Formats: sequence, structure tokens, C-alpha cells
Amino acid sequence: MSKINQFGDYPIIDDASHFQRVPVEDNAEHFQDHAGLFLWGTAGDVDLFFGATMYHVGGRKWGFDDGALNQSFLLITPNGRDGRTMTNDTFVSNRMDPMCRFDFKETVEDDKVTWQAGNRIITFSAPTWTVTGEHFGIDLDITFTAEGKPAPYHGDWAGLVDRKVAGNEVLCHGEGTCTYEGKTYRLENGFGVRERTFLGRNFDVPSLLGLGKGYLWSWTFAPEIKVFYFEQGGSGHHAGRVFLKEGLIDFSGEQTTVEVLESWTDPLTHENRATRMIVSMKSEKGELELEINTWRRMIFGFHLLEAYTTHTGKAGRASGKFTYPDGRVLNINDEVAYMEHGFPTPSIAA
Repeated sequence: MSKINQFGDYPIIDDASHFQRVPVEDNAEHFQDHAGLFLWGTAGDVDLFFGATMYHVGGRKWGFDDGALNQSFLLITPNGRDGRTMTNDTFVSNRMDPMCRFDFKETVEDDKVTWQAGNRIITFSAPTWTVTGEHFGIDLDITFTAEGKPAPYHGDWAGLVDRKVAGNEVLCHGEGTCTYEGKTYRLENGFGVRERTFLGRNFDVPSLLGLGKGYLWSWTFAPEIKVFYFEQGGSGHHAGRVFLKEGLIDFSGEQTTVEVLESWTDPLTHENRATRMIVSMKSEKGELELEINTWRRMIFGFHLLEAYTTHTGKAGRASGKFTYPDGRVLNINDEVAYMEHGFPTPSIAA
């Protein structure tokens, strides 16, 4: 396929499966070829976070040769000024369990790629993507439209065979509905992220997280600015990205710091992690000061042969400012924010 769509120079075929490019013996150990579409937004007095990920996986570490796993989630966060303290809330999300797998179906056409697992369907037709269908009681009908070109995440597709890992993500405008237990939640002007990643041999999720504190990352979404922060626990590695209308600014670990203001011990996971923190990024291209506070959470995980992982997603709001080199200031006033962290636990008897 040689057709290039209107989304910059990003070929639609790049959203199709990549596992077949990797040596068979590598896939026999582990592969994870996945796509995720995540939507955040505000509906009256609550903030909503819902979406889906479809994982085409297989190999010894999964315990089967080839199959698909679906992820579904719905997190509802009151956005009033009162009650902004983390609590043991209710949520809807599932674990990625090999016992609950589906057959993976893919259709590749000139103008789109379609994935299906069970009743869930993802359609790739960059610069738009859609998710439809029910899984785990959550029925989705959402559409994403790119707001910019893909940002590399784990490296480009050209280097996949050598690195065994590649992917990218795209910031999007998102809209659509999420129906659960007879109630439909609608977002008409949401913030979306489309993730497309391949994780090959030695890049299974437990191995990526290591045996330390795991990881922590966060997003903040505002009409004029989006902020991404990432920390690999115990490694000293940080990454910061600020997305502006003028373009993307990357901040290195030396240019990115975090101060934890409040933490909380989750009675379900017994993990004590930040719920409120200040993220600072500074370089010759600009300076960011951002305070993130979260007060609702959900939990999900991956279950593999040798380990399982526990992940917590937290939702809330963020405020701060970005200062341009020329002194102009872009204020961030109580905007939608999300942070996520996770850690692995070995399966001792595996």
C-alpha cells in the first residue's frame, strides 16, 4: 500500500499490525501490538475519562500464541471546588487477563484499517479514528480527530525490527458517548490521545516497569496548551513535553523536576503515591510551573505468566502557567488533569 492520507506524511498502513515484521522466534516469546483511544472532558458538574485499548498479544509470556485483549474504563470525577481530596471511590475498569481473550481480526483497505476483538471495533483512518461497540458493560461510540502530527513514543516504525519497540501518540479533539448500566455520558468537545505502540521481546509490561517503584506520568489538557510528564521510578529519568499552537517543546530530565505535596495510601492496592504535586520544566524555550491535584482514581492491570502489574489512574484538575522566552504568560486555570502510575509483582511460582 502506497497511499498517503492528508494527515501530514503519516501512512494509514502505519496503524496496521506490525507483529509480522518481527522474527517469529521473538514473537514466540512475547509481542504486544496495541492501540488506545482515551478521551477526557467536562460534562456539567463532572469530568469524564473513558475510552478503550485493544491489545493484539501472544507468546510464552502471555501463555498463548495469539489473541486479543480489550481494555475499557469509565472514571467520573466531580469538578466542584469542594471535596477535592482523594477517596476510595467507585470506578469501572478491567484487567487484561489471558483467560478473557478474543480472536483478533484485522481488515486493511486503501483508506482505513479496522481491528476487532469481540464486539469492540477500532477504525484507523488518520487523521480520524473511531471506537465502537461494547466490552465489560461499556458501550462506546467515540471519534477522534488529530490536532497535530504524531509524536514519537518508543521510537519510529522504521527502527522497529532492530529495537523491538516503536510507536507514537497523537493529540486529538474527541467527541462521542459512553453508555454504562443504561446511562449515557456524552462529550462534545473533549481532549483525546490516540496511542499506537508495539512492544516486542523483552519489552513486556512487567519488564518495562522493572522491580523498582514503577512509573508515573501525567497529562494536563487546556485549549491553548497540553502538558505531558513522565518519570521512571528509581531511574532518575524524567521527560517533559509541552504542546503549544506554535509547536512541541521537549524538556530533558535535567530540565524537569517534581515536588510531591500530598500522597495517599490506597486501601485496595496498599500503595502510597502522590495525589497532588508540582511539575516544573525550564529551558531556553520556556518555563512551566504546574500544580496537579487529583481526587478520584481507577485501577487496572496486566496478568502475564511471570508477573502481574497494578496500575492506578487518577483524575482531577491542574493550574499554573507557561512563560515564553519573551515574557509572555499563558495561564492554566483549573484545567482537566490525569496522572497514572503502576508497578509489577512477580509470580513467584511461575
